[in-house]
Amino acid sequence: MTDPDLLEAVVHQILSSEVFPDQRLPVAGERLELVADVAPHSHAFFEIAVVLAGRGTHVSAAGEVLLQRDSVVVLRPGDWHGYTGCDGLVVRNAYLGADIFSLLSAALIPSDGPPTLAHPAVQHAMRLLEASIDEPWTLDRLATSVNLAPGYLVRLFGRTAGVSPMAYLNRLRAERAAGLLIESDLPVATVGAMVGWHDPSHASRRFRACFGLSPSRYRAAFRP
Repeated sequence: MTDPDLLEAVVHQILSSEVFPDQRLPVAGERLELVADVAPHSHAFFEIAVVLAGRGTHVSAAGEVLLQRDSVVVLRPGDWHGYTGCDGLVVRNAYLGADIFSLLSAALIPSDGPPTLAHPAVQHAMRLLEASIDEPWTLDRLATSVNLAPGYLVRLFGRTAGVSPMAYLNRLRAERAAGLLIESDLPVATVGAMVGWHDPSHASRRFRACFGLSPSRYRAAFRP
């Protein structure tokens, strides 16, 4: 598979807005019966998957892991994964928004006031980045898009995600690039450009910062 339009579907990204209709309560779950392979995809939220029955193989940036009853998979926001060799695989998934732990902390730690929910502008900013990681985003452009001053957006974003908006974007880009490296034969430079890194040297540095390997070594290490 080398057609760019097809490759965009290789690592489908599931957005928070598709899973949590009410961002004030970013918690959801579902039971899945997998009878065929599940193509690589990534999430903008935490996922905890517990195998209830059957067998299969979980594929992610960390490699392949055989699954059986009571196996547990935990994924961070931005991680990509998929399933192969599904044989009666039944999975119970729990989905948790990226800011769920800050919400829980606020609820569990005694306070004089009500817990602070994530600012709507932060959720909006995350959705913008998730939906168009190949865009030439800058902090100023993102802040303008959500009607906030750049410095204020950085502070709000840090409270919710624990990182700056641009660090969050780089993680999304690295995860998308990792999926393309595994699932396609595209040159490394082309993969970088598809996720918004048009300078190959810059792309390699950013990718190595996330995974500890250059894109070419990552592909050699994890591609089946």
